[in-house]
Amino acid sequence: MQFNEELEKLENKGLKRILKNFEPDKSMLRGKINNQKVINFSSNSYLGIENHPKIANAIKKTIEQFPLSASASRLITATNSIVTKTEQKISEWKNQKALIFNSGYTANLGVISAIANRNTDIFLDKLNHASIVDGAILSRAKINRFPHNNTEILEKMLKKSNASQKIIVVDTVFSMDGDISPIEKISELSKKYKAFLIVDEAHATGVFGKNGGGICEKFGISNKIDIQIGTFSKSMGLVGAYVVAKKEIIEFLINKARSFIFTTALPPFIYAGISEAIDIVTSLEGEKLRKILSKHINQVKQSGIAIETQIFPYICKTIKETMEKYNQFLQNGILALPVRPPTVPQGTSRLRISLSAGHSQKEIELLIKNLTQTTF
Repeated sequence: MQFNEELEKLENKGLKRILKNFEPDKSMLRGKINNQKVINFSSNSYLGIENHPKIANAIKKTIEQFPLSASASRLITATNSIVTKTEQKISEWKNQKALIFNSGYTANLGVISAIANRNTDIFLDKLNHASIVDGAILSRAKINRFPHNNTEILEKMLKKSNASQKIIVVDTVFSMDGDISPIEKISELSKKYKAFLIVDEAHATGVFGKNGGGICEKFGISNKIDIQIGTFSKSMGLVGAYVVAKKEIIEFLINKARSFIFTTALPPFIYAGISEAIDIVTSLEGEKLRKILSKHINQVKQSGIAIETQIFPYICKTIKETMEKYNQFLQNGILALPVRPPTVPQGTSRLRISLSAGHSQKEIELLIKNLTQTTF
């Protein structure tokens, strides 16, 4: 393969990606790029707790008591009291048996590839996260992709399928558009056509629901979902992911999910941080943070900008205009990173903007001013 030629092609199309140095100032919501101070509106820190003192103290205390590395997989020597206590806390929070994976990507990869097989018809929203698509490909199932949030076509696909096993996998909040899946209707279809239902709550965990349990909790349908997957790397301010389901499903995944079996576990101090983060998210403090975030969302909405959740896209006509807009924002002290194909479909290049409870009122006002007043 001619690597330089491929890189040159990407650069000519405006699609070459580079790693940008962002120096955070304690919080991921503020920092510097090339010594310029910026407010970060590209972070997934939706509650702004990634530098919370309670999480930091829990991690510090655990570092003093446990090794810095797990040094092995969970099935060898990396399951201990702090791990089991943390999974038990997740189980109590989500009202189902829990299993922790190292990341949201490895959770989706491991779960989907373990459950689906060559005899499976798997149904995916066209805007599902790459990790869901990759898990489906790895499973060797027949993949059926329905138009975004189109339950009518999904039903036609389900009705047509004669597979011995049907699986539907959807995000609840879509990471690039910030819209919400019609999960109640999808849940009804899964029951009607006897399809196994997996949902990814990555961008909803901590943000929605009375206890921050996500969209399924918000709509009161958690008990109608076969497997829920979510992350601790976004609103929870850490790293790792959870999978919750019936006990027999979790035991099956322990034995079959390759991304769980064949990897070194997270360090003990991460589990301690996760446990503390759950306490924060499910407490009155978490409720207060969700109210602040909701206020920010409503403020942006009232300015005339289309927004459904804490994430929204600023769509540009071309890749060139996307980069120009990115640089305009950067000059004004706002970091809103450009997202281009293949991450998003052709013709939908954008600035992907996300709000946080950790943003101040003045910072939200500055964002709105840039969104509504700057032009090409």
